[in-house]
Amino acid sequence: MKQFIRYFGISILLFSCSGKKFSPEIPASVIAISQPKAVVLDALADSLQPEIISRKNLPGPRIIPIPQREGETIRYQDETGSTVLMTLSPPKTKELLVLSDPNGQALSDRTGKSFLLGEGGISQFKSYTTDDGLALDGVNCAILDRRGHLWFGTNGGGLSRYDGNNFTNFTNAHGLVNNTVRSIWEDKDGMLWIGTLSGLSLFDGHKFTNYTTSNGLPHQVIFDITEDNNGHIWMGTGGGGVVRFDREKFTAYTTADGLADDVVVAVGKDAKGRLYFGTNGGGFSIFDGSGFSNFNQTKGLAGDRVRSFGSDASGSMWIGTIGSGVSRFDGTSFQNFTIEDGLADNIVRSIQEDRSGNIWFGTEHGVSRFDGKNFISYTKDQGLSANAVLDIVMDDSGKLWFGTDGGGVSRFDGSSFTSFTVNQGLGANIVLSSLEDSKGNLWFGTFGGGVSKFDRQGFTTYSLDQGLAGDIVYSLMEDADGVIWIGTSGGLSQIDGKNITTFTSAQGILSTEIYSILQDQKGRVWLGGDLGLSLIEKNQITHFGPNQGLPGSVILSLQAEKDGSIWIGAVDGGLAHFDGKRILPITTVEGLVDNGVIQIKLDQQENLWIGTEHGLNLLTQTDKKELLRGELANFHKFTTDHGLPDNVILQVVPLKNGKVAVGTNLGIVYFDQPNHQGTGPAQLQNLEIFNSNTGFPVKDLTDGQFGMFEDQFGILWAGTGSNKTALVRFDYAALVRNQEAPKVFLKQIRINEEIVPWSTLSSESPMDQVAFEEISLLGKTLSDVERTRLQDRFKDLSYEQVSPFFQIPDGLELPYRHNHLNIDFGTNELAKPFLVEYQYFLEGYDEEWSPVLKKTSATFGNIQEGEYTFLVKARFTGPSEAEAGEWTEPIAFTFTVLPPWYRTWWAFVIYSLLLLSLIYPVHQHQRNLTIKKEQEKARERELQQAREIEKAYSKLEVAHENLKSTQAQLIQQEKLASLGQLTAGIAHEIKNPLNFVNNFSGLSLEFIDEIEEELDKMEASDAVENVRDLLTDVKTNLTKIKHHGGRADGIVKSMLMHSRGGSGAMEPADLNEVIKEYVNLSFHGMRANKNPINVEIQLELGESLPKIPLNSEDFSRVILNLTKNAFDAMREKVNQSGPDYKPKLTVRTRDLGEKILLEVEDNGPGVPDDIKDKLLMPFFTTKKGTEGTGLGLSITHDIIKAHRGTLEIKTEVGEWTVFHIELPKG
Repeated sequence: MKQFIRYFGISILLFSCSGKKFSPEIPASVIAISQPKAVVLDALADSLQPEIISRKNLPGPRIIPIPQREGETIRYQDETGSTVLMTLSPPKTKELLVLSDPNGQALSDRTGKSFLLGEGGISQFKSYTTDDGLALDGVNCAILDRRGHLWFGTNGGGLSRYDGNNFTNFTNAHGLVNNTVRSIWEDKDGMLWIGTLSGLSLFDGHKFTNYTTSNGLPHQVIFDITEDNNGHIWMGTGGGGVVRFDREKFTAYTTADGLADDVVVAVGKDAKGRLYFGTNGGGFSIFDGSGFSNFNQTKGLAGDRVRSFGSDASGSMWIGTIGSGVSRFDGTSFQNFTIEDGLADNIVRSIQEDRSGNIWFGTEHGVSRFDGKNFISYTKDQGLSANAVLDIVMDDSGKLWFGTDGGGVSRFDGSSFTSFTVNQGLGANIVLSSLEDSKGNLWFGTFGGGVSKFDRQGFTTYSLDQGLAGDIVYSLMEDADGVIWIGTSGGLSQIDGKNITTFTSAQGILSTEIYSILQDQKGRVWLGGDLGLSLIEKNQITHFGPNQGLPGSVILSLQAEKDGSIWIGAVDGGLAHFDGKRILPITTVEGLVDNGVIQIKLDQQENLWIGTEHGLNLLTQTDKKELLRGELANFHKFTTDHGLPDNVILQVVPLKNGKVAVGTNLGIVYFDQPNHQGTGPAQLQNLEIFNSNTGFPVKDLTDGQFGMFEDQFGILWAGTGSNKTALVRFDYAALVRNQEAPKVFLKQIRINEEIVPWSTLSSESPMDQVAFEEISLLGKTLSDVERTRLQDRFKDLSYEQVSPFFQIPDGLELPYRHNHLNIDFGTNELAKPFLVEYQYFLEGYDEEWSPVLKKTSATFGNIQEGEYTFLVKARFTGPSEAEAGEWTEPIAFTFTVLPPWYRTWWAFVIYSLLLLSLIYPVHQHQRNLTIKKEQEKARERELQQAREIEKAYSKLEVAHENLKSTQAQLIQQEKLASLGQLTAGIAHEIKNPLNFVNNFSGLSLEFIDEIEEELDKMEASDAVENVRDLLTDVKTNLTKIKHHGGRADGIVKSMLMHSRGGSGAMEPADLNEVIKEYVNLSFHGMRANKNPINVEIQLELGESLPKIPLNSEDFSRVILNLTKNAFDAMREKVNQSGPDYKPKLTVRTRDLGEKILLEVEDNGPGVPDDIKDKLLMPFFTTKKGTEGTGLGLSITHDIIKAHRGTLEIKTEVGEWTVFHIELPKG
């Protein structure tokens, strides 16, 4: 954004973009918090009365006749009375570009009016060249396929496909017969036929099939192709007449069969299915299925060298010629058009009808649009990439693409936006103000270039060189007499067609920086400037400022009411209303969104719109009346929170079509004028944003008076802060809107981030298809070794078939090791793919649809076995009609991930057989095991009684036993996990078969011991030794089963204990006392355990902490688990760092107001980032071997959550770890 009027200093300062971003979170309406208080002028003290200056005693203004020749001089007296000699020059005039003949002479219509090129300025073209990925910049032909993608045939670079994001190129390396492509046709089956200089290629989406003279094609040069109603392919050749191909054989038709000429350059088909063949000298022939009818110049055709055909909605055929213009043929007669009628050139190479019924002609000197009456042409000067247009194609959104000779491809986004700069004759590239006078001329005040008058044919500029007061023109106004008033940086000027009259402070005006001008119903003129407000009347000038009640002195905007009162906008103070007797100041205190008022406008319903530096206000007619009565008023407020692109409101224009246009730092926004009833907040409806982010050539606007306005034709004109766009002409009605929702398609499936040429994986794929995919996807043909490696890597992967054009595998089955997928997708939105939003969902993997995204890929990792369906949908967020902006129906891609071998059905069968094999020995030894266990229990009871007796006589032994009990409690509590009822059920189900495995593995070990005893009694032999070896292996396996079964049993017990949870109620407890008791208990437990370490314990407990609700039994586990983990971590660092490291544990509490803080900090090794997020997950442990279950921190987290608290882990690797806990007080 560039703002050019500033309230600090006497001259202008530029605002920067970064300095004006402000997005407050505010409601849509604000009720005033204070009643407005008016200042009655008659009640003011004499010293505060407005200054009134009589004009009788003032020197007259400077009057300079508009000079007609260079070097004219005048003498005048300046403000000091000194005589000044001034040299002048005539106004600068520059005509807009018009259509000219090959000799450069301007062409005119029958009325003598020249043919203006385009809309006079720079049109909205976008070019694509080899820099963007196009195969070659010479584009001979183009088509749109049924998927909505464009294909371009180049003059030596092969074939290019464009999908909206990327070009994919196909050459003879892919199998194309020749890289010089003259024509492309898509048949009824979706296959492409490509005509080249060396024959015909058929592309089925997988491979090219070529036809040349060696396999039956009558002539190798194929100029054009079409398909008849029977599905036969017809080709125009470079000397072999026309050829029909019925998919089995070729049939040639030449002059001997009645064809007009054997060189057939163009082929077309009319609405009746008749075929048209344009020749290089014989006119054209029509084939009705039985014979040829020939038409040439003698029958009314414009010329005999026919280059192109096109049809329109009325059924007429258009015939473009080489050098003779274009003919419209209604079946019986011709109507011819040439450059004399406004056609860009008489060489017409392509013809296309757009969806509005206009006919477009690609010529040797630009492209022309015919609306049925007139031609409008566009050339390089209007933004076309090259003048020679060889083909035209329209995409699904209605936008036209032009293939050029040497300029690549140009896309035309319509005539809605046109830019004018100094190159078209504008005085300067920054436009501050604008005006349409009573004669229909447009006036544009510029920054540094004076004022430019635009008669829609050219610009005439007035500046200091013609006597203007200043070259910076802030404001413009036409008075009732047709005189143009110009507010500049050097005073006030008037242009009446003959003279330029200038007023400065010497003539009594208050400010020489004049930002706004207004003529009221009485014919009086008001001037707003940097020092306040001036009222110019016939005999006097009156000055108003803050002393008279104005909220500020820098007046940017003035607006008259029907009753003769005026609104005054001060960028340094707020808004004011002046009825001639009193001034009513209005600021944020009265409800204004911001005191920096830039624009004020009344709409057709007499609602007042106020644009400020921090948002937009609407004051309805009803609210306005309440405000002027001195009552509280309702200001409706709109900011970025309500959809505006930016909060700096630089321009406001109520439009004739019932909408409101608002200019901001970030472009123009349109919305419906609110039809507000009642007292609730008004809403912005049907909001549309036009800026560079949405693909339109406008960004920041300027803030001068009428820097944006609507002319009599409904065209919006806006001055911008860009040298590139400068003045923007916006024809809202000419917007090209999408009429259909986008088509979504899949572009690529990658496995483990790797691009896969799918046909390479199948031994049944034809070799030419394999080579095509490898070159298309990998950029080369794989060697036999590379191909074998690829096949081995994906040998277990399978699919049913590969779809054409975009190689997507149908019926894909993935082995478990390839369960990482990347899916790329897109749409047929070619012009503005960045305005397409997507959502995707993987059934069986995701729980809900993804957020709305603009990225065109999705990644899924660690996909478990099962069948999955990927769904993706899209919507277009740019200009659209009806339901074209709604979400599309999702497209689907289904695939299957196979289980790993150890989770296959046959693996579970083996597990079952192994388990059954243990039943027999278990049955044999069950009784012995039971007896032994009972004996062991009896002995244990006796020993326990003895220990209890011994405890009674020995305090030391008692303390020792208590310590052992505490250690057991620590081990038990750290394995708690609040896994809920589902965890308890699962644990119970697992425990029974787990007991079975543990018991029978133990019995099996005993059974093996007995067998070994029996073997010892047997005579030694090889057989006995073999059996002994087998038993040793089995015994080893059983020992491992028993060991890990025991560990699993421990985990299950922890799960069961935690699933039962604490049953104690929450009671007020002293958190500091709990911490002291259990930190001490944990420390002594660590010291009594193996591998004790010395730890400095520091308790930083807040004083006067209130008691908080605690389940003390449960919360003790939190203290024990966290301190135990800290001791373990510091023990590990002791082992790594040696004696220089001093372990330290700090526990602190603090009152946070609504919450209590508890932190447990150690100076251990810290936690790596890749582990920190997993610490609170059940069963995740960093401890080695079987030292931990991974449940301690999970249990701790659940207990804290049960207390309605939060747990956060803070760490620095190698330095410290802090467990940060916040608990509510109530």
